[in-house]
Amino acid sequence: MSSKISKDAKKYKTYLNKHILMIYITDKDNKSILSDKDILILRKLLENGRQSSASISKEIDLGREIVNYRIKRLIKENLIVKFVPKINDKAINYKEYIILLKLNLDDEMSKENFIKNNIGNKYLVWILKSNSGWDLIVRLYAQSIEEFKKKLEEILESYSEVLAKYYTIISSDEIKEKEKETILEKIFSESPTKKDFKIIKQGELLQLDNKDKEILHYLEQDARVQYKEISQKLDISSDTVKYRIDKMKSQGIIKNFTPLINYNKIGFIQYAAILKFNYLNKIEEENATNIIKESKCIIKAIKSLNSQEFFLTLVFEKENEINKFKELLDKKFKNKIENLEMFKIE
Repeated sequence: MSSKISKDAKKYKTYLNKHILMIYITDKDNKSILSDKDILILRKLLENGRQSSASISKEIDLGREIVNYRIKRLIKENLIVKFVPKINDKAINYKEYIILLKLNLDDEMSKENFIKNNIGNKYLVWILKSNSGWDLIVRLYAQSIEEFKKKLEEILESYSEVLAKYYTIISSDEIKEKEKETILEKIFSESPTKKDFKIIKQGELLQLDNKDKEILHYLEQDARVQYKEISQKLDISSDTVKYRIDKMKSQGIIKNFTPLINYNKIGFIQYAAILKFNYLNKIEEENATNIIKESKCIIKAIKSLNSQEFFLTLVFEKENEINKFKELLDKKFKNKIENLEMFKIE
């Protein structure tokens, strides 16, 4: 191990012990499978999910093949669920869609085998454990209802043989997005940098041509897809693909590329939730939004276009925090909550 790796790794181990806790993903024998080198690699991927293995290897003084192997292993171990682009939906009028799927498979073994065989579905984000019966969450972006319908049909076709029902949440507004300001940033980033993506003038929408939309489509499936692979599918040069992606970044259409982390693999308890109210007046709705923004356990929240409904991504350090969260909602919005469904993410 090089002196640079040893120095950095020791620094972050000390930080974890002092401020949080020593967190490692573990295998079935409870042996650590997240090493000091993995921490250094994850730090770089959180800064830029498309950073190449060669580039990372130079920065942390580790062989390119080793970096590439370790990234693939973190994906295989499901610590990194997938790589996704952070899209500035307000700049191009994109909406985020959350779709919950229930499979018509009562036998748990059959369900597990089916999910395992279909885990590569490009829109699949999470596998759930839910008393309500929901099994999968998929997430996608679309610029029009026609584009959404096309993608939805593609998803439903993928699961047509075993799909029992589905439920769609259309985002009207993302009221909280703190995935990079959570405990992960403290762990993997020495000095978090805040970038200003307010390049676009207020009210101005940027227009994407068909090639840009197709490139975004492939990035949505896998944000680390190679330029060459996209170029072959679209019959344009790799340089053109790179130019268009760089341009969308400079315009603020693409904010960043980031790994979607499975918090369960680093010692936390992760949930998704649908919070639906009977009716909230303007003041009550503002209070609900503020509580969501201030809650430390909520790392992402979108408000549904359909009704006074919110889709939440939550992370808890301890089991008892889940009940405290429910008690807080009950105290603040007694008799106002129509439904609260919580799904444990596997």
